[in-house]
Amino acid sequence: MVYIWRDPKDTFVSMWIFYKKQKTQDGPLNSLEESFDMFCRGLSSNGPYLDHVLSYWKAYQENPEQILFLKYEKMRPDPLLYVKRLAEFMGYGFTAEEDKEGIVDKVVNLCSFDTLKNFESNQGEKNMEIRPSSFANSAFFRKGEIGDWQNYLTP
Repeated sequence: MVYIWRDPKDTFVSMWIFYKKQKTQDGPLNSLEESFDMFCRGLSSNGPYLDHVLSYWKAYQENPEQILFLKYEKMRPDPLLYVKRLAEFMGYGFTAEEDKEGIVDKVVNLCSFDTLKNFESNQGEKNMEIRPSSFANSAFFRKGEIGDWQNYLTP
């Protein structure tokens, strides 16, 4: 199992903006302030965020060979290192030859946030064809930036 967690403030902002994009007839979303208060109290559709992260952290400490526990903010600046680590964890590490040929770089580029966000299927108001959703595919990609919470929240 691979578990990637994110700074709670950035998680909140991304989640709030994501839910604002939901196609619904139920009226407007709660304000940023109301939603932040609910998030801090653990009242969200995904449950208490920190409880979720802590439960996986504990599971990782008990089973480090079965759970890879990563933090988004550490992965983002050096994705190459973490793609290699992920491949090794899954039992499919890259060979020295693959690394030398730039295969790892190609995987990183192909799986980058910008590449995925810019696929035609993730543009505009298109929905998944397999399983329709109340969200357009584009709603699943915003900025992927670290620290964007500062544009919405005060310290």
